[in-house]
Amino acid sequence: MASEPNTVEQELFGEHESGTLNEAEAPILLEQYKLFVGTSEALVSRRQQVNTFFLSVNSIILAATGLLIREKAANSLVGPALIVLGMGGMALCFAWRRMVVSFGQLNRGKFDVIHALERRLPARTFAAEWVALGEGKDPSKYKPFTRTESLTPLIFGVLETLVIVAGVVLWFWQG
Repeated sequence: MASEPNTVEQELFGEHESGTLNEAEAPILLEQYKLFVGTSEALVSRRQQVNTFFLSVNSIILAATGLLIREKAANSLVGPALIVLGMGGMALCFAWRRMVVSFGQLNRGKFDVIHALERRLPARTFAAEWVALGEGKDPSKYKPFTRTESLTPLIFGVLETLVIVAGVVLWFWQG
C-alpha cells in the first residue's frame, strides 16, 4: 500500500534511516505508532459521520420532494421549488463525493505512515493484514470501501437530477 516508502520513511526518521533504534527511542516509537493508529480510527469515525449527514440531508430533500409533488395542484411554485431542491441536492452530492475521495486519500496516506512505522516494530500487523487482503488487487478478498462508498453520492445525484426534471416538467405544465 506504500506508494513512496522511502520518502515517508525519510520524513519520519530523518537521520535514523538505518532502521536501528536505541533503547530510549523504541518506546517512543511504539507510543507514536499507537497515537497514529488512533488518528486513523478517528478518521473512520469522522468519515461515517460525514456520510450520515449527507445521507440524511439528501433523504430529507427527497422526502420534501414527495410532499411537494403531492401538493402540486394547490401551488404553482412547486415546480421552481423542486428545481431549487434538486440543485441544492446536486451541490451536496458533489461535495459529498469530493469528501469521500478526500477521506480515501487521507486514509491511504495514514496507512503509508503506519506501514513505515511498522517497519521499525517487531510485528507488522497492518502490513500483514494488507497482504492477507491481497493488497487490494483481488476483489474476492477485498473491495476498497471508498469505491463502493463513492457510488452513493452518484446514485443520489441521479435522484436529484430527476427532482430537477420533475420540477421543470411541473413548472411548464402548470404555467
